[in-house]
Amino acid sequence: MILSYHKSLKYFLGIEVARFKKGILLSPKKEIFDLLSDAEMLERRNIDFLMDVNTKLLPDQMGLLEDVWRYKKLVEKLNYLSITRLDITFTVSIVS
Repeated sequence: MILSYHKSLKYFLGIEVARFKKGILLSPKKEIFDLLSDAEMLERRNIDFLMDVNTKLLPDQMGLLEDVWRYKKLVEKLNYLSITRLDITFTVSIVS
């Protein structure tokens, strides 16, 4: 038996879907909030500048590398998020 149930799509793979007369908006807002929550960074301030292309990250500079599994999960989420946020692609590639 096939059920005929139509409800507009609100989330797809963690991405919020909003419909407007002019089109569809895909928003990663919830995914970003979940990522910041997982990284315990909800109270951190935003920065308004891009990462320097010559930056080299060393393991002893980053407290997250103490828990390698947690770091890998955060990088995985950032990689997924970079699909909708092209402005973070370079930085995500560096932390990867």
